[in-house]
Amino acid sequence: MSTQEKKPDFAALNRVQLLACFFLWLSASACDLINPEEEIPSYIWVAPFEVQTAVGTQGSASAKITEVWVSVDDAFFGVYPLPAKIPILKTGNSKIKLEAGIKDNGISTAPEIYPFFQALEYNITLKANEVDSIRPKATYRSGIRFALLENFENNSHVFQTLVTGNESNRMSIANDGAFEGSGSGLIQLSTQYPAVELATRNTYTGLLAKGTAVYLELNYKAEVPLVVGVIAYKAGNLNAGGQILYAAGFNASENWNKIYFNLSQVVADSRLDEYQIILKTEIPKNADGTINRSNAKIWLDNVKLVHF
Repeated sequence: MSTQEKKPDFAALNRVQLLACFFLWLSASACDLINPEEEIPSYIWVAPFEVQTAVGTQGSASAKITEVWVSVDDAFFGVYPLPAKIPILKTGNSKIKLEAGIKDNGISTAPEIYPFFQALEYNITLKANEVDSIRPKATYRSGIRFALLENFENNSHVFQTLVTGNESNRMSIANDGAFEGSGSGLIQLSTQYPAVELATRNTYTGLLAKGTAVYLELNYKAEVPLVVGVIAYKAGNLNAGGQILYAAGFNASENWNKIYFNLSQVVADSRLDEYQIILKTEIPKNADGTINRSNAKIWLDNVKLVHF
């Protein structure tokens, strides 16, 4: 039986080759989709803020700026604990805005931009895989008002009003162990007189006249907790007694610390006109009602009442 030699089917072969090439291309594209080429970020490194104050008019430069709030080209980018190395998927000229962040009322879960510090802007040329370092200097905004500045460097101080407690609980000036300078305010409690409320001798007005933020800054070291607030009065009616509104407080601290008390809400809620700052502290009690220590001390320094 004779056989006839078969000729190659070039059309079919071309179809097979084309189909193979298609599947190779599809496979390569799929790999690109699954494992895309990663962008190489640029970086900025932000050092802890250095605070600068105007001598004599803005008080101590002591601060506790814990985070930086970052915007890139006018878009909010994130909040970062300091110091911070921040990756940015962008290159070229960029506008970087930094804002100083604090813990409102000392609460770790309440980060806020401190409204009285000026935002900082930098024009930076970002380069892939390179780090630009920024060492920000925080200054108070222009027009900020300091209703109260007390650094306890004189024989007298502003916390002269004894609301409740005993004469022995009055605040005195302590020269030993002052936070900075020569003196700090000292409150002393005892077994006989374990609690006290002290207020400023002055009242303060117009706290919300130009803005919605009112803060009390201070440095402290304490053996027992303390809370702060305001005594609110209707204008011209101080003798009728005020409304006491407490805002927040701090716990005992063996070392000097810094805190920013946000008084904005209690001032706004009062709907009144004049305010004293009030401090309240007492020796904590045990379950049976007895106090848990025989005496206690609280030191304060660099008290500032700040508003717009």
